[in-house]
This record gives sequence, structure tokens and C-alpha cells, in this order.
Amino acid sequence: MKNIEYQSPLFHATTYGIGQDRPNEFEVVPLFQVKAGKDVRLGLLTCDELPLFFACEGVLGAAKIDLDCLVEEEFQAKLHAAITQFNLNPEKLEVYIGPCLTFSHTHVERSLIESLMDRGYRAACKRTDGVDFVDMPLMALMQCRHLGVPMANIHIGDFDTFENPTLLYSKLRGDDSENLTVAALN
Repeated sequence: MKNIEYQSPLFHATTYGIGQDRPNEFEVVPLFQVKAGKDVRLGLLTCDELPLFFACEGVLGAAKIDLDCLVEEEFQAKLHAAITQFNLNPEKLEVYIGPCLTFSHTHVERSLIESLMDRGYRAACKRTDGVDFVDMPLMALMQCRHLGVPMANIHIGDFDTFENPTLLYSKLRGDDSENLTVAALN
């Protein structure tokens, strides 16, 4: 199977699938990082978390986002701080969310769903056959939108880590390895 590619005018990202050769020249981001410069290459090791990259001209950022980070709005706060620190225009920010768990594999308690709906995340809350789910990519999208990133500039990948066992690792399936997504400015 091939790698998963994302390309925008500002940056490109590659998720290296199971069994694919991985590059060595990139900086591993533990949770959140922003770098300015010409030859910036940031990498995220994720399993079921969201690998999220964002860029403006000459600036690249990366975030490894789990459910708690979204629920506590830590990602939104860090992105807001980066926008302020690097004087980024949210209307020109380009965002990519790579392979992660989709809503059908993110089961949560009813009390969390109710809390999220009260806080404005109703669109990311789903209930099917009495089971509650949260759509983490949609929550990240909503937090980006709250900061002024245009909908047209937010891109969510098509791959669910759990549903692609020959391509991607998933903790939910019991895998120990992590997926690697590396992004670089164009």
C-alpha cells in the first residue's frame, strides 16, 4: 500500500503506512510545536490521536491531539497562542488533519456528550443504538473555525486508523507501533 499524501500551496504532509520506509530527517513533535523557517520538517508519531498540521507563509505547526486535549480546549488555546506569537492571519492559515480515529470508534460517556453539547459542540456529538460517540476531527475543525480559520482552509483526511489494518496502526486494535506523518513547507 502507498503512503497517504496531502498537498496544499503552503505545505505537504505524508503519512507513512505499515511496512513503508520512513524518512530520518525531521523533528519529532511530542505534543505541539510551531517553527518558522525555510527548511522546517515536523513529524508526529500517532496511533489513534489526531495528527494536525497548520501553516502560514514561512511558518509550520504540528499538534498531536487526543480527546482530552479537545475536551479541555487545550489545542484551541495553543493554536491561539501560536497565532498571536507568530502574528499569523487565521484567514490565511491552512490546516490538515491526518489519519485518526473517526467518530464511530470514539465511544464516550453520556455525561461528556451532554457537557459538550452545552458548550457548543452538538455537531460533533453522536448517539447510535444508545451508544455515545464524539467526532474528534470535527471538534478540532470547530476549534479552528472559532479562531477564524476559514472552512475552505481546513482539510480532514479520509483514513480511519482502526478501519485500515493493512495500512495504519491503531491502539484500539491492539497495535504497539505508531504511524508517522511528516510535514514540510513548500
